[in-house]
Amino acid sequence: MKIAIICPMEEEIGYYREHLDMKSRGIIGDTEMWDAEYEGHELIIVRCGIGKVNSTIAATLVAQEGPDVMINTGSAGAIAQDRQIGDVVIGEATMYHDADSRPFGYELGQVPSMPARYKAPENLVEGFLEAYRNTDLNATVGLILSGDQFIHSVEKVNWLYETFPGAQCAEMEGAAVAQVAYKFGIPCIVIRSISDTASQDAEVLFEEFVVTAGKNAAKVTLDYLKHIA
Repeated sequence: MKIAIICPMEEEIGYYREHLDMKSRGIIGDTEMWDAEYEGHELIIVRCGIGKVNSTIAATLVAQEGPDVMINTGSAGAIAQDRQIGDVVIGEATMYHDADSRPFGYELGQVPSMPARYKAPENLVEGFLEAYRNTDLNATVGLILSGDQFIHSVEKVNWLYETFPGAQCAEMEGAAVAQVAYKFGIPCIVIRSISDTASQDAEVLFEEFVVTAGKNAAKVTLDYLKHIA
C-alpha cells in the first residue's frame, strides 16, 4: 500500500527518522517530504507545518500522488478530563471547533457544503485498535477537534468538552487534512498523543512532552502498518 503520513512539526517526525530510512524529496514551499519503505508499504512522510492552511497545502500536494490511506499524526492537548499526557487518541472522527456558519443552517464546526464531522473508516479505526493492543500505551477512540488555536485555559477546555460531546483532544491540523482527503476520496484517520492538558501552563507542558507525544502517535502508526502488512 501507499501510505501518506502527515506531521506538523519536526519533533513529531523524530520517531519515524529513528525507525525508517527516509530519503528526502526536497521542499515545496515550506512543505518537506520524504520517501520510505516499511513492512512492504510505500510511505510518503510529510512535515506540513502548524495550522490548518499549512496542513491543507501539504495534504493537497500528497493527495495528488494517490495514496491508499492518509494518516495525520502528532501531539494534541487533552479535552476529556481522563486523558493523560502520553495517551493516544485514535480519531474515529475529526471536526473543526472554530468554524461557525450557523446563521445559514449549518452545525457549529461545519464548513458550508462539507460534512460536520470527517469520520474515519471503521477498518482503519479497528486496525489501529488492534495495533495499539500490541503496545504498552494507553489509547482511546474518540472525537478529535481542530482549530487555529493553541488551547491554554480551563474555561476553553470546559467549553469545548460541553459543546462537542465526545471530544477527547484538540490540535491544529487534523480536520483540515481530513477535509482534503474527503475531497479526494482518500481514506483518512487522525492519530494524536496527549502532550499537555490544554489549560493553564499548557505551553510549558507542551514544550516538555511534545517529543514524547509525537513518538507515541508514530509508534502506534508503525505498529498499525506492521499489523496490515
